[in-house]
Amino acid sequence: MTATLSQLFKKFNQLRGRRVFILPTRFGILYAAFLFLILLAAINYSNSLGHILCFLLASMGVLAMHYTYNNLAKIEFLSAHADPVFCGQDIQFKLLFDNQSNNDCYLIDVATKQNTLKSWNPFKNITGFNYQSHHLIEQLSAQQQQRHTIAISSKKRGKQALEQIRIASRFPFGLFDTWTYFTSNDKAIVYPQAVGDLPLPISNEQGQYIVGAKTKGLDDFSGFNPYRSGDPIHAIAWKAAARDDVLRTKQFSSAVSGNIHLSWQDTAQLKDIEDRLSQLCLWIIECETAGLNYALALPTELIDYSHGHSHQQHCLTALALYEH
Repeated sequence: MTATLSQLFKKFNQLRGRRVFILPTRFGILYAAFLFLILLAAINYSNSLGHILCFLLASMGVLAMHYTYNNLAKIEFLSAHADPVFCGQDIQFKLLFDNQSNNDCYLIDVATKQNTLKSWNPFKNITGFNYQSHHLIEQLSAQQQQRHTIAISSKKRGKQALEQIRIASRFPFGLFDTWTYFTSNDKAIVYPQAVGDLPLPISNEQGQYIVGAKTKGLDDFSGFNPYRSGDPIHAIAWKAAARDDVLRTKQFSSAVSGNIHLSWQDTAQLKDIEDRLSQLCLWIIECETAGLNYALALPTELIDYSHGHSHQQHCLTALALYEH
């Protein structure tokens, strides 16, 4: 009994703490003006049918306001999740919504705040001038949780927050615009761009660097791997893709013994910090594609030798969150 009361009180606090705003649209204002003209004509000519028509249309407008409000009133935002991406790619945030109403909800627009610009028109500022629409939810089933994906462009490496979400609807007749806001603390990891012109540093068993040298092992073709986001462009097998329209990357066997040590000092000839991080990012991907063990040495962190997807994620995350 106590648990049930606690859940009810929690839901009550959630609904009380979230405001749902509603205003007439331009079409709604024209609709009201049209009703006013009908009322004036009915009064002027003492026309009973005109009064009936005016009050009937007005009652439909009131019902439209009621249904438009209820279309959003009991929708809750639960969580968001996004996989890491490289800078310049779109972040795919997977949003989880919960429709706590007993009725289905329709035509819900999902938008996020993209800038803090202000318009001279206060009405535009109120109705979401600085929010960019990403996704239209055609239907949220009653008493169901549904996940929907929105794409947000990545601006720079590091952690990019989803921040504030705005959902809005004009269902069912478009006479009223209703909206509400949710605040999210969820963030996505954005890796540096995997670009650079420096050759991969190769080391032998004694750990001596052979920077810029071409070894036979790295030039021996051993097969194809499925293309993964972030793989270098020059590693794509374009001839094979022309045959069946499937992207693959070339895999090379390595005869180099020892481990690859990727160090911050190896990029000393690059002056810009972001360029150095991008070069290290490219080297990590090349080592992983070639199946080599590699370590990463940053001024603030040292990651030991290993390979595999989790090790690659660890190294790329260290680059993304690097602070100088």
